[in-house]
Amino acid sequence: MKTDQLRIFGIRHHGAGSARNVVTALQQYSPDIILVECPADAEQLIPFINDRFLIPPVAILIYNRNQHQQHVYYPFTLFSPEWQAMLYANNEEIPARFFDLPQGQSFKLSEYRVKKLDGVIRDPFAFLADAAGMSDSERWWDQYIEQYQHGADVFETVLDLMSEMRQNVSHEYHINEIREAYMRQQIRRAQKEGFKRIAVVCGAWHAPVLHPQVNGSLKEDKRILLGLKKVPTKCTWVPWSYHRIARHSGYGSGVISPYWYEALFSHRDKATVHWMSRAASIMKDMTIDVSPSHVIEATRLASSLSALRRLHRPGIEELFEALTAVFCFGDEDLISELRIKIIEGESVGSVSNDIPAVPLLQDLEERIKKARLTKDWRQHDAVEKHLDLRKHTQLRASHLLHQMILLDIPWGTELEPENDPHGTFHEYWELNWKPDFEMDIIEASMWGNTVKEAASAMVYDAITKVGKLSSLGNMLLQALRGDLPELLAPITQKLSNVANVSQDLQDLMPVVAPLIWSLRYGSTHKMDVKGLSDLLNQLIPRICLLLPGQAAIVGEELAEDLFNHLMAIDQALKLLQDGNHIDHWQKALSKVAYGKLSHPLLKGASMRVLLNSGEQQISSVSIWLNLELSSLEDPFFPAQILEGFLYGGASVLLHHRELRLVIDHWITSVTDEHFNSFLPILRRTFSRFSKSEKEVLFQLIKKGQQPDTSEVLRIYNAERESILLPVLDRLLDS
Repeated sequence: MKTDQLRIFGIRHHGAGSARNVVTALQQYSPDIILVECPADAEQLIPFINDRFLIPPVAILIYNRNQHQQHVYYPFTLFSPEWQAMLYANNEEIPARFFDLPQGQSFKLSEYRVKKLDGVIRDPFAFLADAAGMSDSERWWDQYIEQYQHGADVFETVLDLMSEMRQNVSHEYHINEIREAYMRQQIRRAQKEGFKRIAVVCGAWHAPVLHPQVNGSLKEDKRILLGLKKVPTKCTWVPWSYHRIARHSGYGSGVISPYWYEALFSHRDKATVHWMSRAASIMKDMTIDVSPSHVIEATRLASSLSALRRLHRPGIEELFEALTAVFCFGDEDLISELRIKIIEGESVGSVSNDIPAVPLLQDLEERIKKARLTKDWRQHDAVEKHLDLRKHTQLRASHLLHQMILLDIPWGTELEPENDPHGTFHEYWELNWKPDFEMDIIEASMWGNTVKEAASAMVYDAITKVGKLSSLGNMLLQALRGDLPELLAPITQKLSNVANVSQDLQDLMPVVAPLIWSLRYGSTHKMDVKGLSDLLNQLIPRICLLLPGQAAIVGEELAEDLFNHLMAIDQALKLLQDGNHIDHWQKALSKVAYGKLSHPLLKGASMRVLLNSGEQQISSVSIWLNLELSSLEDPFFPAQILEGFLYGGASVLLHHRELRLVIDHWITSVTDEHFNSFLPILRRTFSRFSKSEKEVLFQLIKKGQQPDTSEVLRIYNAERESILLPVLDRLLDS
C-alpha cells in the first residue's frame, strides 16, 4: 500500500524473490524508518545485525523468563526479506523496529483457548496455486514471484490479491486481529514521532489491513488491545540451520529447498547452474564420481522438463528429477540421502560470543572448562578420550557426558573395550561434535538453566511418557552415571509399574542388564538401591519361568532378539553374583537347551552358557551336540545350533578335542547341497572367532590332530551303553 508517508511491502517469509524486491523497493523509496514484522520485545536484538559473526541462518529465540519451556523461534536466512530490510536499515543508518505484538503478550494469549474463526485459510497462496493448476503454493510462488525480477511494482499486485482474498476468507485465529491492531498502533506511533517516510515489511496476508487511516479506527484498536496481559521474556540470537527451515514447508514456516532459494537470491540469472554445481560438489564429497559433463547434462534436462511443463524456468522439482535421472540411476537409497543433503541442505549459521547466551549454554561452557574438555569441544573430527574415574576432573567429564546424553545431545559415545568396562574405574569415549548440537542446546535450555537441572527435568518429563522397560532401564543407568541420584526412585517406581503388567520377554529381558549395572553402581556409591534389588527379585524369576516356553514358539527375528538379551543377562548375572538368581537362570537355560521345540539358536547359546559356567560336563555336551547336529527336521537346524553354541568364541574347540571331533564328523557327513545351504550361517559363525583363535585352530588341524570318525562313534556308543543296555536286558528277559 502506497501513500506519501507509508509504504507497505507484503512479503512471503523466506522468499528469495520477496527479498530482492524489498531491497529494490527500499532503495527507490529511501524511508526514514523501517518497521519489520517480528515481536516488539525482541527489538533490542536488531543492532547485532552489524556483528560480522552473526551469520545466517540464525533465529531469534524468545522465552518466558519464569517458564523456559514456553518459547518460540523466529528464523532468518540470507534470503529472508526481513533480514534484508534490517541490513538495509543498518547500512543506511536509519532506525528499524519490530512492530508485531510482543511475544510476552502472545504467550499469555496462548494460555487460553483462542477463538478459531470459520472459513479459515492457513496458506493464502494455496488458492492461487490451485487456480494455476499447481500442486502446492510454494511451487506457485517459486514460479511467479521468486524467479522474476518484478521490483517494487510486485507489492501492489500482491496487495490486490490479498485484499481480494481477505474479503472472502477469515483470519486463521482471532489472535491475528489482536496482532494487526497492535501493528497499526505502532505505525501510528511512528507517524506521531514525525517520521515522514515509513516502510513496513510484513507477511502478505496482513498487508491489506495495516494502513491505520484506512483500516480500523484508533478507538477500535485500543478496545481490541485493552486489558492484554503479558509474561516477562528474554531473547537472544541463536544459530539455525537450513535443515530446520526446510523441516516444515508452507506459508510462514519454511521452504522446501533453502539452497535453491539462496541461489535464486544471490544468482538469479544463473541459479540453475549454481544449484546443480553445488549438488555435484556435495556428491563428490560423498565419493560419488561426478564429472562436468554430468552437470551440463542435468542442467539441460531440467530446462527441458520446465519447457515441457510450460514453466518460465526450472523449479526445485525439475532440478531434483534431472539430478536423480543423470546422477543416481534410480538408486532409491542415494536419492533419499541426496534429498536431505541437497534439497534441504546442511548449512548452519553462527553467532558471536558478544551476543547474550542462554543460561544453559553458559553453564555448559563453565563445566567444560572444569572438566578440561575445552580443546575437544566443537571439534569437527572425532576425538577418543580415556577417563579414569578415580580422578576428580575426569569424573566431572564423565558426569557431564552422561548428562548430555540424557538431554539427547550425544556429544560423546561410550565405547566398549575388549574387556567388560562395567564395574571398573575406566570409561572410553569418542567425542564427535555436530553443528546441530548448537541448536539442541538452545532447545534443551527450556528445561533448565544448568545442564544438571535440564537433564533432570527432561527425564522427569520422559518418565511419564516412556512405557518401554528397556528405555527406562537405560535411562536409569545414564542418570546414575550422570550423578543424578534423585532420579533413582521415580524411574524405579515407573519400572516396577510397567513390569507388573508385562508378560512379554521382549519387554522384560532387555531391562535386566541395565538394572544390574545400576545396582552395582549405586551400591559402590553408597546409594539406597533397595528398590532396584526388589525389582530384580521380581523380574528374574518371572523371566526364568517364561523363557523355556517362549523359546519354543519364536520365529527367526524374535529368536535373534532373545539371543542377544540372553547373552546380556548372563554377563550381568555374573557381575551380580547372586546364587539364587544364578540357580534360577541355569535351570531355565537347561530347559531351553534340552527342549525339543526350542529354537536352535537359543538351544546352542543356552548350552554354551551352561558349559562355561561348569553346570554341564564336556562329555554330556558332546553327546548333546552330536544328537542336535544329527537332527533332520529342519535343514538349517544344525547350523543354527552351532551359531548359538560357538557365539562365545573358539575356546571350547581349542580346549576340547571331543567337540572338534563331533563338529568335524558332522561337516564331513553332510551333502554338498546341504553344505551350500549351511554356508552363510557357518561363515557368520566362524567369522566371530578372533584372528589368533583361527590361527591356533588351524595349527591344531595342520599338526595331524584331525578327528577320527571312529573315535566319535566310540565316544557316542560308550556313553549310550550305560543307558541302553539295562533297558534292553529288561525287555529281553520279559
